[in-house]
Amino acid sequence: MINKKIWVWDLETLNIFTATFIDRDSDEERVFVISEDRDDRDSFFTFLNTEVAGLVGYNSIHFDAQVLEYMYRNKNCTAGDIRRYATLITSGDNRRPDVPEWKFRHKHLDLFRALSLSTKAKRVGLKWCEFMMDFENIEDMPSQGEGDNWEEMVLSYNKNDVLATKELYRRFKHEVELRKVITARDGVDVMNSTEPDMSKKLFGKYLSKAMRIPLNDLNSMQTIRDVVEVKDIIFPYINFNNAVFQDVLTHFKNLSLESEDTFEKVVNYRGIPIVYALGGIHAAPKNKVYTSDDMYVIKSLDVVSFYPNLMIRNSLCPAHIPKDIFLPLYEGFFNERRSIPKSDPRNYILKILLNATYGLTNDQYSFLRDRAVTLSICINGQLLLTMLLEMLASKISLELIMMNTDGFEIRIPRKYEGIYNSVCKEWESLTNLELEFEDYQKMIISDVNNYIAIYTNGKTKTKGKYEYKDIPLHKNKSHAIIPYSVFNYWVHGIPVEKTIREHENIFDFCAGVRAKYSVERGQSSYELHKVNYTDLEIKKLSKTVRYYICNKNHDGYLMKRYSGGVIEQVEAPARNGKMFKAWTVKYFNKAFRSESFKDYNIDYSYYEMGAREWINAFNEKQTNLF
Repeated sequence: MINKKIWVWDLETLNIFTATFIDRDSDEERVFVISEDRDDRDSFFTFLNTEVAGLVGYNSIHFDAQVLEYMYRNKNCTAGDIRRYATLITSGDNRRPDVPEWKFRHKHLDLFRALSLSTKAKRVGLKWCEFMMDFENIEDMPSQGEGDNWEEMVLSYNKNDVLATKELYRRFKHEVELRKVITARDGVDVMNSTEPDMSKKLFGKYLSKAMRIPLNDLNSMQTIRDVVEVKDIIFPYINFNNAVFQDVLTHFKNLSLESEDTFEKVVNYRGIPIVYALGGIHAAPKNKVYTSDDMYVIKSLDVVSFYPNLMIRNSLCPAHIPKDIFLPLYEGFFNERRSIPKSDPRNYILKILLNATYGLTNDQYSFLRDRAVTLSICINGQLLLTMLLEMLASKISLELIMMNTDGFEIRIPRKYEGIYNSVCKEWESLTNLELEFEDYQKMIISDVNNYIAIYTNGKTKTKGKYEYKDIPLHKNKSHAIIPYSVFNYWVHGIPVEKTIREHENIFDFCAGVRAKYSVERGQSSYELHKVNYTDLEIKKLSKTVRYYICNKNHDGYLMKRYSGGVIEQVEAPARNGKMFKAWTVKYFNKAFRSESFKDYNIDYSYYEMGAREWINAFNEKQTNLF
């Protein structure tokens, strides 16, 4: 008897059809082809029916699984039929799948969804994941009929995608295991749910049960508001004495916000612009370093679970849901999370559930939709933080450093730490919210989204462009050696040149770019341009390109061409309106290993210059090093 296994898989639907499967737990492989010269369909379906316990893919729910179901319905289909169907189901982003997931003949795990990479904010393809994982081979689909061994090229490409999917599964297996635990414990299938969908499913189950109504009835409930009068949702205990903040409060009270309206209010407070907006409050200087010393200390504070607690402590609830049901349920989730160690997967799930609720109140497809709740949380949250800032400023001298959605950093004389603590306790009593505190040795701030913070215990925090390791897949780790060298400079006092020239991970010198569509310029594509004697050689590249800056045995200049006719050079910075330098690159989609690291011929001056520019930005008077 054959033991069924979990297989990582991928399909290619060209003029030939290929299907590659690799065992999740070993190197065992199965390959099937349907073409004019080969027809493996009998063995293909035998394999599916006798050896498959489940399938792991990437963007497979809406594509590979749909193709597979089509083939089950049309067992005599040709490769051309399969290709036409594949073209049909990918013709538009809004096309609903022909077969819902619950009707699939096999169990599927779609990492595109399970890792939340299908959401609008994080949406990336498998090729970008390969770049972010430092995958050895970022291979592009071979052109139809390319070369004498085109079928082998397609199979190689197909296998590479499966290997990449398997590596993605290996690195994020903990996410999959977490979903298994939730599915088994709560009786809600969240294996292919993004984090917002997971929250919606779990909350929906418990809320419908508490309300004693079917889930379908709950899903049809919403409160639609044509306009929200902001004066009606501001908490009555919010007030200010400072004229700048009184103006902010008056501004908000005068707002009437329709369904798609946003807002922004910018004020200058002690030389720092504070921005109030729908995404939260933000304030920070540009390119400034702050330090603690014997006289002064950097204080950082955050509100514990700010948005969930704003809802709970102020009885905020969508108008169509009874408060006496919603609030005890929601607070129960909060209290349960506090009682569970952070190492427990349930803590993470409850965190998602609690935090996602704010977004669900503004989700047009959510049973929690009520924009008055969204705005009440967002606006009152910003005003309450501002109240705390004003209360502190009225009692002690302080320098505002930075504000964000749920807290802020200030620099105060150490002699006022006692007053600082008492004012914070007063604010906690007034608002019924809880603060948590940290002290920093130093903060290196480019802006509100990009900074390094060094705690008094020596630990560090990096944000934005200063992140150099464990970067989420939907972000961009290009030239990670630059933030790493700048981090070492600020935190450890190591010259950037030392970090850069002694570092021997070639992938940290690499950058990635993706071909995209621009309304103004059309579809972009990438090329390598190299002058060979007097002839210009042009090589067309993949949609996703990995490269590093190289000064010997390079591949030429990286160019970006738009279908509208515009062509521009990548890695050609301009200064004072003129090109400063055009850097040559090494195309690195197929990574290679050199016996000696120096054989990569890295142009270290590029990375040293980039790092020095970051550092020099903090001192405009410093002599230009270039």
